[in-house]
Amino acid sequence: MATLEAMLEGLQCPRCGRENTYVVRDIEWTQKVDVNTVTVTVRAGVCTNCGEEALDSVATRTIQAAVDKLRAGAYTELAHMGEAYHA
Repeated sequence: MATLEAMLEGLQCPRCGRENTYVVRDIEWTQKVDVNTVTVTVRAGVCTNCGEEALDSVATRTIQAAVDKLRAGAYTELAHMGEAYHA
């Protein structure tokens, strides 16, 4: 399996069209699951020109595992970060 850095090498950004603009950063990815959300910190490529984020398979699996825990009601395996309200 290729590393994130190898995946980003020479990659053209699908949003702005520039090449070789991705850098590896830790990002927070938030996914809505029914009425709840789960936020996961993952390593991703971020375009230095437009901010587009590129996820590798490790990040995708990490996000999916958190979503699966939330869907299964495994709240004890997740950190409760507060409440959100919508008016």
